[in-house]
Amino acid sequence: MTEKTKWKTEAHSLFDGDCEVYTTNQSNGVYQIGVWVSVEGKMYRKSLRTKHRETALAKAKTEYISIRSKVDQGKQVFSEDITTVVSRYSLHREDDVKTGIITKQRLGTIRSHLKNMLSYLHGDMKVSDIDRGTFIEYYNFRAKQTEYQVNQETVRQECSTIGMLWKWMYNEGLTTISSDRLEFQKFNRQNFQNDVRRDTFTDEEWKKFHQAMRSYASKKNCRTEEEYYNRQILRNYCLVLANTGMRTGELDQVRWCDIGDYKKIIHETGVSSVVKISVRWKTSKVRKDRVLYCRDSVYFERLSEISNYKTAGDYIFTSFKGNVITARQKSIFWHAVMSLAKIKTADRKLSFYSLRHYFVTQRWKAGVQLRDIANSCGTSVNQIEKTYYHIDEEKMIETAVMDKRRAKVVRGR
Repeated sequence: MTEKTKWKTEAHSLFDGDCEVYTTNQSNGVYQIGVWVSVEGKMYRKSLRTKHRETALAKAKTEYISIRSKVDQGKQVFSEDITTVVSRYSLHREDDVKTGIITKQRLGTIRSHLKNMLSYLHGDMKVSDIDRGTFIEYYNFRAKQTEYQVNQETVRQECSTIGMLWKWMYNEGLTTISSDRLEFQKFNRQNFQNDVRRDTFTDEEWKKFHQAMRSYASKKNCRTEEEYYNRQILRNYCLVLANTGMRTGELDQVRWCDIGDYKKIIHETGVSSVVKISVRWKTSKVRKDRVLYCRDSVYFERLSEISNYKTAGDYIFTSFKGNVITARQKSIFWHAVMSLAKIKTADRKLSFYSLRHYFVTQRWKAGVQLRDIANSCGTSVNQIEKTYYHIDEEKMIETAVMDKRRAKVVRGR
């Protein structure tokens, strides 16, 4: 059936009028397709890129079947911009927070990762314009964006978040590209090991940091009772992190009811006081309950003496005004102590997470079994091995040069 209108020079109706193939006054003889997509309330138009009628009709039939297939599967025909999609995904993950699937802190991390992704893609970019190779230069972009300060592990985690977004988009019918088909630049394992090595305190740096915290949080260096109170809370916060390997998001949400028995442990070198800590699955990154012990119970004994908020349901790390310690308060404390300790941070990213690195490093060097470290930190043996391979290498070197008769490492002559 051929029809003409004022602006159409030729028109052919297919599939009982649901699809139209036509040329216009402006198309210079090139055929186009028009399909009304009722579920989205929009007219789908596309050039068929041919002036040959039979070819155009054949291509139009294939295009129409593809459109009907998407509609029947509940997938979108019209592509949205990536910013809109990210906003929808963020709302979806908010529901996951309410149901306890992820923590509020994890949602904040996801949003931060996707903000970096949007700066790479440009917010108005259509999802349909993103193909499997779009992210191949993402790591190089992030490196330049941060003046080469970002480490590989940070970018790797961002790529993982992008993959989760794409999996959701694929399931929602917003893209035809599944997450496993996205291509990212391969990471250099040696560089990753170097990042972890750089972002961990040395023994000497930890000694300086420890002394600087004591000085910074001393009464004589605080102007008000509130300032003294908050600094003491944060000082013990850092000490607990370094002696448990807990994640900051987990420790932030520990309440007094999560603290269990205090015990005295007799061992070869003396007596140690330990305290039992229960991590609830709702506050854990891996969504599992676990129990661990802090190597020195004195930190919690000291916190119990300092704190004004000690009922079972109160958070342990609470500010003078009764609120949970904020990210800004942590940042101010951290940078002040680092400055006082005079620890060089050029090309390094020492942070609260470095205290977790330090704990794992010290426990491994002390001969603690990897499985025990992994269980305490709420991670896997495989992850420990991948992240801290350089420590294992150092231990192998020490073993190789061990003088068995004297049972000590020969350092050189």
